[in-house]
Amino acid sequence: MECGKYDYRVQPGDVDLTQKASIITLGNHILHAAGEDADRLGFGLRWMQSNNTTWVLSRMAIEMDRYPDEYEHYQIETWVSDINRLMTTRNFILHDRAGNAIGKGCTHWSMIDFKTRLPLDLRTLEHYMAAVIATDPPIDRPAKIAKVNGTATETHRIRYSDIDFNQHTNSMKYVQWMVDMLPLEKLTSQRLRRLDINFLHETRYGQQVVIAMENSEEADKFEIRPEGSDQAACKAALFWI
Repeated sequence: MECGKYDYRVQPGDVDLTQKASIITLGNHILHAAGEDADRLGFGLRWMQSNNTTWVLSRMAIEMDRYPDEYEHYQIETWVSDINRLMTTRNFILHDRAGNAIGKGCTHWSMIDFKTRLPLDLRTLEHYMAAVIATDPPIDRPAKIAKVNGTATETHRIRYSDIDFNQHTNSMKYVQWMVDMLPLEKLTSQRLRRLDINFLHETRYGQQVVIAMENSEEADKFEIRPEGSDQAACKAALFWI
């Protein structure tokens, strides 16, 4: 079994004010590559919809050594490295046109029954088991993030532009809300080295959510939860250099 390789070009709408691809763009490209590779191997959305199942992203980590420039071409290499009963690991390496690795990623996924929302035993899917390339992830696996006791908070009502085809909040929208809370000076003078994010519960159109931020020398940590609830929907840690 070979790794999947998918080509991308950074469009003007994909960059931030530094004229480099934003972390939101790169995260979306990584998730797109995951979907394309799943389709290639026979367990993408087309297969899942016909079997009343869907993939759920549980954790994600991205490390960037360099952010690609506006109009730059780059390639994402991806593969599945391991499977257990409820969780599977998919990995990514981002290469520039010279073949240099400029970023890496690691994600954890589960598969659920679309109607019952209960997880399925991945070991029973023979065609999925056959896709495994048994190698270590290229970076540390996504970390479990502890409770965030942030004093800085903002609220956001989930709108049409926030949701995906399942009418749930799009994964990278959470990151966008978090980054929007940071001062512009930090975003332009420092580089986001690593992002760890945990997706815990779904949020939906019309919900009001609270975004809490906790700053330390080590990282900026965030927790997003429905207003009036102590149950986190998403938590993340952003590490800078």
